[in-house]
Amino acid sequence: MKTTIEIPEPLFRQAKAKAAMDGLTLRNLFIRGLQLAVQTPSTSTKHRADFPLIRAAKSTPRLTDEQIYAALNSDEGLV
Repeated sequence: MKTTIEIPEPLFRQAKAKAAMDGLTLRNLFIRGLQLAVQTPSTSTKHRADFPLIRAAKSTPRLTDEQIYAALNSDEGLV
């Protein structure tokens, strides 16, 4: 299939040089690039991050959200 696209001049020069260094035609370089773009999984796929679970010691005091926020907002912190 034939199509027409506009390529920025600096990118076109880089592609032309790359094709020459690799012994490819521009057509084959573009085909390879498109194949890579289509075959590579999308980077927008969201993955859940696995964070380690750190359990508190049994002697750790239980604090409510309100107590934590109050400590963060006070000048003294947790005492």
